[in-house]
Amino acid sequence: MGVNGRVPLIACVLLLSACGGAERPVLTNQGLPEDEPEAEESTEEVLSATPTDEPADPSGLPSLDDLGDLPPAVVSPSGVIVAVVGPSPSGGLTVQTPCGNEASLAWGQPVIGADIVLDPGHGGPGDENEGAKGPSGETEAELNLDVARRAAVLLGGLGYEVVLTRTDDYEVPISTRTALADQLDATALVSIHHNAPTPDPGPDNGPGSEVYVQAASDESRRLGGLMYEEALAALSVFDADWASRDDAGVLSVLNSDGEDYYAINRLAETPAVLVEFAYISNPTEALVLGTDEYRQSAAQSVADAVDRFATTTDDGSGFVDNPRLIPSSPGGSGSPPEGCVDPDLE
Repeated sequence: MGVNGRVPLIACVLLLSACGGAERPVLTNQGLPEDEPEAEESTEEVLSATPTDEPADPSGLPSLDDLGDLPPAVVSPSGVIVAVVGPSPSGGLTVQTPCGNEASLAWGQPVIGADIVLDPGHGGPGDENEGAKGPSGETEAELNLDVARRAAVLLGGLGYEVVLTRTDDYEVPISTRTALADQLDATALVSIHHNAPTPDPGPDNGPGSEVYVQAASDESRRLGGLMYEEALAALSVFDADWASRDDAGVLSVLNSDGEDYYAINRLAETPAVLVEFAYISNPTEALVLGTDEYRQSAAQSVADAVDRFATTTDDGSGFVDNPRLIPSSPGGSGSPPEGCVDPDLE
């Protein structure tokens, strides 16, 4: 189902505590605050997205205090989560689209916060947005989204309020993903990926999972250690010729300026990690990654790691002392690229 399908399940995937029995604030399919009269209109009267000529600066999003009674984000009628910028002059809300533009919505399901933001890496048309590819053409973007959706369901069952940075196959620049997590005041941001290209054979010690953490954040490091421990345990039950780099584990990756190389870690104020579960480019691993059993197991590892992060003082394992250096590139700005195409919000 594309992003235009008005399917309640999408909102349930985004906001698990609203669909389960957890004792958390319940987000119902209500309109916007009563002091915005336009908000009581039906979903059929939602205004079309009207992007400005220039993308908005995600770092300029208002704080929770600035928003007052407005929610920090809403789920649009098509199931796309968007950050709230403020009231719209035409009634309803001004929101930031995934590509960083501003648009008006007359209605949206309020999102009042999040415990965890799950980020399915990549998404959208084009080779770069599809991410890595398997030998038979399977895409990382689809795999990341499937694992993230399953993890969201599992975490929702544990009582956590979970938001996904994308709910379907559309482009979301890194700056939009991190700004959403920050605006929702999330406890953690977990970016889900699958690796490529396949490295030369490394140490024969099982899966070559890698978790990239924020160099300056102790909380990110602890979450990374737990994520690595759970991911390794989940993958180790499967039979594959695992590929691994010599320095695989929990590590920081730095650019030429000594900053976090990956924009998801560099831009987020929220404690963030990026997990590369396995090599989709490796034929024997790709066979495993395509199974329902693997995808559910990977999702369970995400849920278990997040739950341990929230409820224990465990540190995890797999820490690599020396950072990986990638001096030839800044790792991207994370800003919306030229030609970024927004999904329909209606």
